[in-house]
Amino acid sequence: MKIKPKSTVMDGAQIRRTIVRIAHEIIERNRGVDNLILVGVRKRGVPLAERIAREIEQFEGVRVPVGVIDITLYRDDLQMVAQMPIVGETSIKEDITARVIVLVDDVLYTGRTIRAALDELIDFGRPSAIQLAVLIDRGHRELPIRADFVGKNVPTAKGETVEVLLEETDGREEVILGEIMEEEPPARPAEKGAEMAPVKAKKKAAAKKTGCGAKKKPAKKGCGRKK
Repeated sequence: MKIKPKSTVMDGAQIRRTIVRIAHEIIERNRGVDNLILVGVRKRGVPLAERIAREIEQFEGVRVPVGVIDITLYRDDLQMVAQMPIVGETSIKEDITARVIVLVDDVLYTGRTIRAALDELIDFGRPSAIQLAVLIDRGHRELPIRADFVGKNVPTAKGETVEVLLEETDGREEVILGEIMEEEPPARPAEKGAEMAPVKAKKKAAAKKTGCGAKKKPAKKGCGRKK
């Protein structure tokens, strides 16, 4: 699948400002951070969760615990993805029972990734509440899931994609709106008979013009007739 970049949705400065705002909103919504745990959805949700935690520490003077969750084995399309899926590390060192969990991800789309993350979280305990923070909400939900904290709403078409690039994972900061380009199928090799057809047609036309090779007629002089 080829992606054609169309426009820049957010640059590095906008991403930084958005993370600061989300951190403020999380503090206000929960009236502090005493009972809070941030859990980043691998891959880019993890550095976003770490950044939010740093901003909260700047405001509140408290370091909020940050966990990591990999939802690979909880996907509802796991069998279609790969026979031997690559599973990343899930690490939540704090007991989540009776705690407020803020799931952090880069892009909210159909909601299926978040559904898988919710299933996995419940295996760790019974939190008092689970909230969702995303950098981009691009719409097209297939499940009844919404974000509590949204960096930016980006209306998209089905044939478009949103790619979040972060310094920790990609070496640069940018959110790009792209268009999915359909790949042209490889050209089918021509059949042997089809390849020879133009050559045979040319030979037949030349023979007809000179009279050589005509059926049931004596060969003309110069066409190979023996004297």
